[in-house]
Amino acid sequence: MKKIILGLAATVVLSGCSSDPEKLKTANDTFQKSEASIPGFSPLATGGVNLPVADNTYALPNIAFKKGENIDIRPPSTPLAIIQNSLTQFDGERALIVYPEEQTSIYNLKQVERLLKEENISSTVQGSVLTTDWSPTDRIGDKNVEIKYQIEHVTDRRSSALAVSVLQTRRDGIIFTPSMSEKQRYTSDRLNRLIYALTSAYTKQQQDLSNASVGAISSHIIQDLNGQIALAMNTTFNQAWEKLGYALPKVGFAIKSETSGRGYRELKYSSLNKEDWLRLGIESPKIDNGIYNMQISDHSKQSSMVISDEKGHSLSGDDARKIYQAISNIISR
Repeated sequence: MKKIILGLAATVVLSGCSSDPEKLKTANDTFQKSEASIPGFSPLATGGVNLPVADNTYALPNIAFKKGENIDIRPPSTPLAIIQNSLTQFDGERALIVYPEEQTSIYNLKQVERLLKEENISSTVQGSVLTTDWSPTDRIGDKNVEIKYQIEHVTDRRSSALAVSVLQTRRDGIIFTPSMSEKQRYTSDRLNRLIYALTSAYTKQQQDLSNASVGAISSHIIQDLNGQIALAMNTTFNQAWEKLGYALPKVGFAIKSETSGRGYRELKYSSLNKEDWLRLGIESPKIDNGIYNMQISDHSKQSSMVISDEKGHSLSGDDARKIYQAISNIISR
């Protein structure tokens, strides 16, 4: 009996493992290949109820653009109010910063021209307007883009402003008209970089000067190797620079602009009255009111200073000696 049952079981197993192609096809057929029809669904019976229409308010718009086109997703740059008590704006053509008039000695066209020269960018100045030569944008993603900038310095009684605008742009040597966002980006970037560089230079200068304790400085009037009358000082360049910055306004020379790294200051002279000169221990010098330049020369542990008029002619004769003697009297205190 047991042999009969085992025989039947073996027969069932062998029939399930049959290698007949027809039987294998039937056993392994998928739902899609079966003869059974795919069920279909009839439209939803609404029973007379009007279903709500789809609202396209938040539907994504269909935007046509070229395949592979590069889309600039960078946010537009804006002019930054880096200067204390300043205001900034982009007016559609220019990025500008307005700041107190007393900061003009730090932020002016002469300083801007110096910075551009250090970046090997040529420029020309006509009155209060500076125009640059072609220069790269130095922005990531701007390949072979060059710009000519116009930088204007505007002043009034209480404030000054620097404004940067784009004159021309070219890519791969071909002139093109930038979009509004590109103008904002290019002008704001250039203005921010200029203001940041001027602020950093001034801050470093003040830190260097504060680290040097400047007391009384001994000095005497000499004739330098160029035959010019000069004031020689027994002190280093940095100490002479700081002390003269204090002394010059005392003798009528207001500081309009300065470049500490080159020992240069632009001055505006307004004569003192007779009593003020007498308090300084000298008689009134006879020099014209107007624009003058001061240049300090570094001689290791000694320095010398020469004042010249707007045409580059150094002060001479008794008038030069009177001016230098007054300055010597002040820095010796």
